[in-house]
Amino acid sequence: GMRGPGETQLETDRRLINQRIKLLKERLRDVQKGRVVQRQSRQREFKASLVGYTNAGKSSILAGLTGGRDIFIEDRLFATLDPLTREVDVGEAKVLVTDTVGFIRKLPHHLVASFRATLEETAEADLLLHVVDAGQPTWEEQRIVVEQVLEELGVGDRPRLLVFNKIDLLSEEDLLALQERIGRLVKGAVFVSALHEGGLEPLRRALGTAIRSRRPLSEIRLSAGDGKLLAELHRGGEVIDQRTDGDTLVIRARVDDALAGRLRRGGAEVIAGIKTPA
Repeated sequence: GMRGPGETQLETDRRLINQRIKLLKERLRDVQKGRVVQRQSRQREFKASLVGYTNAGKSSILAGLTGGRDIFIEDRLFATLDPLTREVDVGEAKVLVTDTVGFIRKLPHHLVASFRATLEETAEADLLLHVVDAGQPTWEEQRIVVEQVLEELGVGDRPRLLVFNKIDLLSEEDLLALQERIGRLVKGAVFVSALHEGGLEPLRRALGTAIRSRRPLSEIRLSAGDGKLLAELHRGGEVIDQRTDGDTLVIRARVDDALAGRLRRGGAEVIAGIKTPA
């Protein structure tokens, strides 16, 4: 940090500032690299992202699903700026569920970039869980705002599940009317209460169903010496168990269509849709 020969104070300051900028850029690169590594290690698990208007109860749902109380829950805009990912057990498999920042109608311009960064995770999701506050009279407008933001982010075509939260705020009559109405509009919406014991079971069941349909349990047979294909299976699928049958490895794993295709092209035999043993 000492001044070099013939350097003015201004030049010294400029040099130090440039060094600092370089250091910060390197740090930012490390953070982004870290995210990529995290993503790669998570690649093989089924991923769901919670999206919704601010205050719809996304963080409470994540806390309820994990039984964890270490999730930042606060009634304010953008309480969840850094995306939080937790592993959720849905019986036959594990799902990675990510909480994202709450949406609002008119996003201040200077927040758009940080908003986009935190929503990167939604681009990676197998399923978007669109949480709607059932107790909010303007829930329909809010739902449309969220759909528009998803379109803008380029994830409008992602499979999604509509999750009506806070049903404890509705009378039985109102809930029935809502269920009937939604049932006519969309297939498979779920109605939950993050605050009530067992109130999230419909969502847990729906996640289990989504996994089974997207990644059927398959039996894969490949040559025991084929390390490359085995590595590909472990990288992209969720391996349940494996045994040896002579020179053949017999593996039960959850794989999606794309991976099954790659395995078959590599010479493996893939039988999809086998039953889960009791």
